[in-house]
Amino acid sequence: MGDGRGPEAAVVTALLDDGPHRAVADVVRARLRMVPEGARALTAAEASPQDPQARALLTAAVAHLLASDPAFAQYLATTELGRPADPRTVQLRTGPAGPPPPKGPATVQLRTGPRPESPSTVQLRLDPEAARAGLLAGRRSSAGILVALALVLITALVALGVHLGSRPLLKPGGPGLARAAQPLRDPALVQGVLPDEGAMPSGWRVQRAAESGTGTADPARCLLPGSCDQQLAYATVTFGAASVQTVEFGVTAFASPEAAARAFDTVLERTGGEEATAVAVPRTGDRSATRTLGTGTAVALVRVGSVLLIVRDEGPGAALTAPGLTLFAGLIADRARQAQDGRTPDASARGTAG
Repeated sequence: MGDGRGPEAAVVTALLDDGPHRAVADVVRARLRMVPEGARALTAAEASPQDPQARALLTAAVAHLLASDPAFAQYLATTELGRPADPRTVQLRTGPAGPPPPKGPATVQLRTGPRPESPSTVQLRLDPEAARAGLLAGRRSSAGILVALALVLITALVALGVHLGSRPLLKPGGPGLARAAQPLRDPALVQGVLPDEGAMPSGWRVQRAAESGTGTADPARCLLPGSCDQQLAYATVTFGAASVQTVEFGVTAFASPEAAARAFDTVLERTGGEEATAVAVPRTGDRSATRTLGTGTAVALVRVGSVLLIVRDEGPGAALTAPGLTLFAGLIADRARQAQDGRTPDASARGTAG
């Protein structure tokens, strides 16, 4: 940051407030949830965002994450959230006009340091013949010079892993640039998002076994009327606890995040109508909402990329314990994120109070 402090404070603000850095904050949030200490600090701060102690613990967790994962810290520094307050400058430096010296290659330097006195420099070397050819072409047209410089800049930025228009996100699972999340077309992959008993808190047992299918196998399951072809696959499973409470998990995969977003709006509108009551809970995934229907039903909707997740809790007092759905919503959201990243879902809520 421009004041000499690390980025931790800015990251915490982005995690707890709706601001312009939501995409980067979601990546940091996913990384924190991979370790118990980070997950606990994040959950506490999201539950009480104005609590100084909770924010301090979250700040410490972010600092530990950046210190223990240099690759992730380097990625964060390339984002708007992590870059210094003083804007970075990109400078293309070339030699004086005229033919290059007879010995040694011509160089073009791309400087990306935060301050002129301590730049980091990328050099692109051209052999003398190529440099002479470039200069001759440039003399023929000023547009040629602009095009050549633009190509040099783009090449250097790509070499640095910087995309024009949108920055690449690191995979939450470790270093490296993330590819775009792939739609889950195989019902078996969608079913893999569902938790099993080993991933659930103690005391929860499967009440209705998992099932899955394609999006068009049963028209009644279409969550996007008029665009059912955009619905790829679904999977459901139901757990019970103490014979009086059930939680049903539903996963529906769509062809794109846009289709999943439209399905989110459709399902939310259908959920209870005027009898539904909104419950204020911390956000999960890319978008989430929780509604209660009377006293015995609570429903949480979550979108993660191109997947729509529905968690339905039924039993005495379900409306009173609706905020507890964030535990289950967070569990299946993490598993959906892992599946779309090409990993085997293994997120677990085992060891937490259910």
